[in-house]
Amino acid sequence: MAYIYMDESWDLWFDKTKERTSNYFVITFLITKDDKTPNMVVKKFFKWLKWKNIKIKSWIFHAYKESPENIIKFLNMATKKDVKIMTLILNKKKIYTAFKDQKHLLYNWAVNVLIDSVITKDLLPNDEKIVFVASRRETSKTLNENFINYLQTKHKDWPNIEFQIKSPEEKGLQIVDSCCFAVFQKYEHKYIQYYDIIEKKIIEEKELFE
Repeated sequence: MAYIYMDESWDLWFDKTKERTSNYFVITFLITKDDKTPNMVVKKFFKWLKWKNIKIKSWIFHAYKESPENIIKFLNMATKKDVKIMTLILNKKKIYTAFKDQKHLLYNWAVNVLIDSVITKDLLPNDEKIVFVASRRETSKTLNENFINYLQTKHKDWPNIEFQIKSPEEKGLQIVDSCCFAVFQKYEHKYIQYYDIIEKKIIEEKELFE
């Protein structure tokens, strides 16, 4: 069995008058052979926090809420394990106008581009079950279901894959969240300290609409 955990950094807003509107949107996959590896990493990290007597707001690791020290430690722990990272970067200035008006279609299509790369590169065994776990990004149950239905329809010829949406409590999602944050910081803010830690685990990194 293999797992693909997926998360994204920032948003698909295009209104530059809004303070939090970013220049980039990043989608990242974390590929592992099992779910034991991310469980082990997250548990070990929180034990380290307890040992260091470091207090945090939540028992779910969200990189954008954490201190640089915690992010660096977390990423170092994660990248010592047998994991692979794939990431897709969207420069919003290069996105076609039609896509800007259909953000859900753009999001679904971009995720599928990265899934197609997994298949093309033959990164996962054809004879084993593969679990694809996406972080819940929508409060709408219908939108989440539409996303899963889209992926299932696109990959109906890949019968051994199961698509799921889970809460950020999922340990693998906490790791891919931090990896995605590291890539986002590189492109959005030209800050590479976090990226340098995960770079050795990245097997694909490409910009869409180059």
